[in-house]
Amino acid sequence: MHEAALVSKVELQPILCSIPQASAIIGRGVGAIYALIGDGKIRAVKSNGRTLIFVDSLREYAERLKPAVVKPRYRKPQRLR
Repeated sequence: MHEAALVSKVELQPILCSIPQASAIIGRGVGAIYALIGDGKIRAVKSNGRTLIFVDSLREYAERLKPAVVKPRYRKPQRLR
């Protein structure tokens, strides 16, 4: 039996992502990503002229955000409007 048949499928997690991908991952605009890089809140590197973001720094940034406090919204029942 071939060794390849015995090797289990390994899922690789990305280490770096592009600016547009980082924007999509955290739901912020491209300008916000550059601002976060400039503020040192996420880590980035240059590779052949491209700016690439460390995916783990996006997770760390998201974990440092304050929890949202949202008041429940009261709506009158449809028949009372």
